[in-house]
Amino acid sequence: MKSQKRKRRRRQDRLVLNLLIIVALVLVIFEGKLVMTMFTHRSTSSQTVNTDTSNTATASAGSVTESKTDNNTTATDNGNSGSLSAGSSLAGFPGNIETSPSKTASMSTVSDPDSPAIVPKAASPVDDSYFADAVFIGDSRMEGFRNASGITQGRFFTSVGMSLSSMASENIIQTADGNITVAAALSGGSYDKIYIMLGTNDLGEYDWDAFRDGFVSVTKRFQEIQPNAIIYICSVIYVEESKVSSGEYINNANVDKINSILLEICEAQGYYYLDLNEFLSNGYGALIDGASSDGVHIYPDYCKQMLDYLKSHYVTADKPADNTTADSTTDETEAGTEKSDGSV
Repeated sequence: MKSQKRKRRRRQDRLVLNLLIIVALVLVIFEGKLVMTMFTHRSTSSQTVNTDTSNTATASAGSVTESKTDNNTTATDNGNSGSLSAGSSLAGFPGNIETSPSKTASMSTVSDPDSPAIVPKAASPVDDSYFADAVFIGDSRMEGFRNASGITQGRFFTSVGMSLSSMASENIIQTADGNITVAAALSGGSYDKIYIMLGTNDLGEYDWDAFRDGFVSVTKRFQEIQPNAIIYICSVIYVEESKVSSGEYINNANVDKINSILLEICEAQGYYYLDLNEFLSNGYGALIDGASSDGVHIYPDYCKQMLDYLKSHYVTADKPADNTTADSTTDETEAGTEKSDGSV
């Protein structure tokens, strides 16, 4: 009886021991897998971190490269704008560089705002008597100034559609004795100041060198006729492109180009440049919105501002004034007259 009990206990003890061994083995296997999983997870995380770090570094390097590329692009764009301002061709002709509206808007009114040829604002303005010995030559924009600004002094030789070619060879100035050329009209009096507003009707001229040569030839002829006169060259006024319907060549990219040429001529020939776009620009290389009904001819209020501008931007001659007052014209031509062919 006792022997059976002992055997039974031994069996139970073996069973418990076997169970313990099994449990121990299960724990060892489970713990081993857990340890392996933890180790594998840590390795994977470490690799992920390293990969992310590498990707971050790569992305960072890419950002730097992209930033450098953008800077180079901007510099290239600025260089192109400078090239356009200094002497590129017009859009629409062979070998030309087209200018996008955004680049047109970024262009300055002149190529060198610090140019000594640009007339700065004076400490105090003059009155209309300053223009008593002045003659104003130009197209319908100048006619609009004459008719709407309120100026009371000066002589005006203007014609709708006036351009370099027409003023040099055609009888476009009306007189009591018939039509004569601008040069002939200028020879009929004595003037100490000549204001010239030309270029709007020359914006379609794709040969800019020809325009430059022609303008210099015309102004030199004027200087020969009136050797003591101060010559003021007015900038071509910006346009409001959305309203212009007289041709693709009347755009602000071309205005900037022609103004850069006019400034160069002033610097080379000793003339004075009046940058009318100082007050007529919207700040983005275009005419102030709402300053014109057709995008070209400015309203009377802006003509009055132009007169104020001329009164505060002037130079004085070293010689005494001859006190010769030219008769002011009383032509009733409507301000901003435009020809049927779109010329001004």
